Amino acid sequence: MALESEHADDRRQGVIGLSDCADGGTDWAMKVYDTIARTDRSAVVRCAAIAAMTPRGGPRQVPTALKLLSSKDVTAPETRMAPASVRWEAAKLLDAIVARYDYQESQRPLIVRTLLDCLSRDPDRQVRLSAIGTLAYFAEAPVPQALIDVLDEEDFAFRHAAEMSLVDLTGMTHDYDSRRWRAWLESTDDPFERAGATPESMQEKQTSWNWGWE
Repeated sequence: MALESEHADDRRQGVIGLSDCADGGTDWAMKVYDTIARTDRSAVVRCAAIAAMTPRGGPRQVPTALKLLSSKDVTAPETRMAPASVRWEAAKLLDAIVARYDYQESQRPLIVRTLLDCLSRDPDRQVRLSAIGTLAYFAEAPVPQALIDVLDEEDFAFRHAAEMSLVDLTGMTHDYDSRRWRAWLESTDDPFERAGATPESMQEKQTSWNWGWE
């Protein structure tokens, strides 16, 4: 009854109630969240539905996340145009799925293309920052070059996120210097050879930054 209410807050409460109940992770419940995330009239309700999918998301939720991230300008088939708040929630859903490696390999190319598109074209700051973080899981061209280009932006949050993703991908750091990164990328045969390693200079900083909290 709540999910069919004319009032957006009732529908939002319905989504939350379903998510918290014993059947909240069943296939039929996930289909309900999926439909609401794509079609509900209220951005708040759509965000609640995406959040309900996030801890349980897998390959079946990847297409919806990609559709939402790609629907900032026009309505995709069976998907309403997504405002910034919905796209950000979709970006977090996709990041959670990618972090768990819970997607099909056949989905990988479209995931990367969508993230690169968000990085270069999405007008929302949070969506772009999420895309930068998620790209750290994809050790393939042209991801490093796209992240290096971000280092030329004025917003330090973007530059920091890009540097950290580059560190994860390459095991190297060039201290936010896009020119040094480009020179290094052009001169190295395998930029991902040390992926996952922590640069020595950053190990020293981690040792000195002992504030007692994460």
